[in-house]
Amino acid sequence: MCGRFVQALSPADYAEVLGLPVSGAADAASAPCFNVAPTLPVLALRTDDVNGYRWVRLRWGLVPHWSDGPDRRYSMINARAETLDQRAAFREPFQSRRCLIPADGFYEWRIECSGRQPYLIHRRDGAPLFLAGLWEHWHRGDRVIDSCTIVVTDANPVVAPIHDRMPAVIAPESATRWLAAGTPASELKQLLRPWPADLTEAYPVSTRVNSPRNDGPDLIEPAPPTDPAHL
Repeated sequence: MCGRFVQALSPADYAEVLGLPVSGAADAASAPCFNVAPTLPVLALRTDDVNGYRWVRLRWGLVPHWSDGPDRRYSMINARAETLDQRAAFREPFQSRRCLIPADGFYEWRIECSGRQPYLIHRRDGAPLFLAGLWEHWHRGDRVIDSCTIVVTDANPVVAPIHDRMPAVIAPESATRWLAAGTPASELKQLLRPWPADLTEAYPVSTRVNSPRNDGPDLIEPAPPTDPAHL
C-alpha cells in the first residue's frame, strides 16, 4: 500500500532526472508538498499525442470511466501489480493509460510500542523515485475528472519490516518502455518489481505526518525511534 508520499521538486527537476523532453511544466507546477494524500491533485507524467511527454495534474484515486463518479467506499489509490489485467477498473488503463508519478519518498506506518509510527522510505542516494501509475478520464456532462492510481508490489527487504507492500518503482532508463503504447503486457509486468533494497533507506519521522492537514519539510526529518528494538 502507498497512502502518502512526497512531491517536493519541480516538474523541470524531475524531467532532468528522466532525461526526457517534457512539456506542460509551467501548467503543472505547484508548491512542494511533503504530505500528499488521497484525492489531492498529484504531478504525473503521461504521453501526449501531440507533444510526446507531458506533465499533468491528476486526482489521486482512480475514477473508472464507466462509474458514476468518485465513491468514498472505493478509493482506488493503489492497484496490485499482480491483478492489473484482471480487475475491470484497471484493465483498460493498464493497456493504454499508464503514467509515472514522481516522488521524493513515500510513507508507511509500523505498529510499535507507542502506536503507529510513520517511516519515510526513499532512495539512498537522494534521487527521486518514479512510481508506476495508471490514469483514467471520467466525464459526465460538464464535469470532468482525470485521476490516477499507484501500482504496488511486494516490499523489498528494507520495507518489509514496516509494510508488506510498496509502490512499484520504474527506473529512469525504463520510463519510455512503461509509457510507450506498444510495450507488451508481459514486458510491462517485468518492470513492476520491488526497488532494490541496497538503494533504499527508511527511517522514522514525526507523527505529524499522520494528519494530511500537516505539511512542510520538517515532516521528512528523522525522528527518534520509539520502539526499544530500534534504540
